[in-house]
Amino acid sequence: MKSLDGGTKKDFANGLIYWLSRPYALALAAAFLLVPSVQLSRALESGADFLNIGAGARASAMGSAYTALADDSNAIYYNPGGLAYARREFSVMHSAWALGGSYDFASAAFPAGKFKAAVSVTRLDHGGLEGRGAGGERSGGFSASDKALGLALARGMGSYSVGVGAKLLSSSIAGYQASAVAFDLGAMKKMSGAPVTLGLAVRNLGSGLKFVDRRENLPLSLNAGASYAVLPSVNLSAEVGRLVHDRRTTFSVGTEYGLGGMLALRGGYAAASGEGLGAMTGGVGFNAGSFRMDYSFAPFGGFDTTRRFSLSMGF
Repeated sequence: MKSLDGGTKKDFANGLIYWLSRPYALALAAAFLLVPSVQLSRALESGADFLNIGAGARASAMGSAYTALADDSNAIYYNPGGLAYARREFSVMHSAWALGGSYDFASAAFPAGKFKAAVSVTRLDHGGLEGRGAGGERSGGFSASDKALGLALARGMGSYSVGVGAKLLSSSIAGYQASAVAFDLGAMKKMSGAPVTLGLAVRNLGSGLKFVDRRENLPLSLNAGASYAVLPSVNLSAEVGRLVHDRRTTFSVGTEYGLGGMLALRGGYAAASGEGLGAMTGGVGFNAGSFRMDYSFAPFGGFDTTRRFSLSMGF
């Protein structure tokens, strides 16, 4: 029987221990745990919060535990390395937002030579906002919106896949404008001997948005997750993330149960350090050939619920 090191049998548990004991895995773990608290302890809280909202109703229904499960066009948001497994697909998502606003995300994945490529468009319209003077009196209204255009490339290399993405960001509020460029990195590893996939992603690397004379950090995050296909129609996923500049750690788990290849039931749980109890999420998906429709619900700010609708089609 083949072995990994010194005659150790190559089963799933030993294989997992083997890969986690590699020097690069230890280095990533050290960066994940130590860099935010030591090197960035003086960082301010980040801006451009719209980059944390998420993409796709399927992922949202599973608590956004999607870094190791992203294998569709929405991987451009969660883990660009997952694009290596995406089919030709176009997807759009819409969600009503607070104060009469709206959040929209669209993505498309397609082959590009030896690579898989994807493009995305994000828009958050904050709706009409009411201005107030120094004494609290009304001073008219104003509008605000955030946008992002994304491009990503990924390539599979055996059981590994890696990807990189770039985003052009722009924000406007009451006539003031700011723009920036951000980058994402991602990788996936499909374990041999077991239906387990590991995922790692670094999102929103960049210098930040600058309004007038103040620059706001982008919401830099490090995310690590694992997914397990219990059965061909049942997926479990778990994820831990670190919002670097906000010095906050998030945890999420999700499950997906397919019924007859046409219906999928989903549920999830998401929590963040220092914020008490987490929140339950859920949703449903319908498949009809190359067409898929997904719906999800998730708490918003502890006082409301957001509902997201996604439509996806292969081409």
